[in-house]
Amino acid sequence: MKLIKAVVRPEKANEVLSALCDAGYISATRYSILGRGKQRGLKVSNISYDELPKEMIMMVVPDEAEEEIKKIIIQTARTSKNGMFGDGKIFIMPVQKSVTISSGLEE
Repeated sequence: MKLIKAVVRPEKANEVLSALCDAGYISATRYSILGRGKQRGLKVSNISYDELPKEMIMMVVPDEAEEEIKKIIIQTARTSKNGMFGDGKIFIMPVQKSVTISSGLEE
């Protein structure tokens, strides 16, 4: 299993979740976060914004679904054909096991 964490622009989060759902990947956790990437925030005139609003989408998926999910997120979260600074980042980590709280079953 893999844990996929995708940091995306807030205006793209619903679109990404819909595309994942349409592809059969329904289970996800979403929450609002603040952060910055290589662009070091945003500067408008004399005002600097160090922390920009983003959305984190988190999901645990079978190993074989990793590439398809990564492709869906990239295609859906990009703001232009080739993407732009601030479009986000995807982090992929191995998951050793998961336990369903209601049943106590391990996967």
